Amino acid sequence: MEDDKNSIFALKTSAGQERTVARLLGMKADKPGVDIKAIVVPESLKGYIIVESATNLDMKNPDMKVRHLRGIVGAKRDGTIDPSSQITLEEVKKFLKPQPIISSIQKGSIVELVSGPFKGEKSKVVRLDESREEVVLELIEAAVPIPVTVKADQIRIIKKEAD
Repeated sequence: MEDDKNSIFALKTSAGQERTVARLLGMKADKPGVDIKAIVVPESLKGYIIVESATNLDMKNPDMKVRHLRGIVGAKRDGTIDPSSQITLEEVKKFLKPQPIISSIQKGSIVELVSGPFKGEKSKVVRLDESREEVVLELIEAAVPIPVTVKADQIRIIKKEAD
C-alpha cells in the first residue's frame, strides 16, 4: 500500500458523512492534483477518513472541494501540509484489524437496543458472555427489572461505565 512516493493523510469530515466523502473522493481519485490511490473509512474513527495519495493533497484544488470534507489534518492556513502530520502505515493498520464488538462493552454501561422486540429501549449491562458474544441487560424503564439476553451487535453504547 505504501511506497516511497505515496503519502497517507487523515482528512476531517462531518461526523456521520465519512462514507459519503470517501465515495465522492473516489469518483475524483484519478484527476490531476488529486491522484488518490486508496481510501479507508475506519468505523472506530468518527469524523475522519484516511487517504493514500501519490501527490501532496491540496484543499485549494477545485477537485478536492467535496461536500462534508472539512480539511486535511495538519494543513496550514496557506494550504501546505506539515510533513510530520502524515500518517504511517503502522498507524493505519490499527484501524484495519477488526475488534470484537463485545470488547468495547463494559458491565454497568447504559445501552440502547437497536433491534428485536425491545428496539429503542434503554438498558443497563448486567453481565457479559464474551465466548458467545452475548450481553445480559436490565431494562431501565421497566416496572420490574427483567434480564434480557441479546447478541452484542444488537445494542448501541450510550454511556460507558466509568472505571
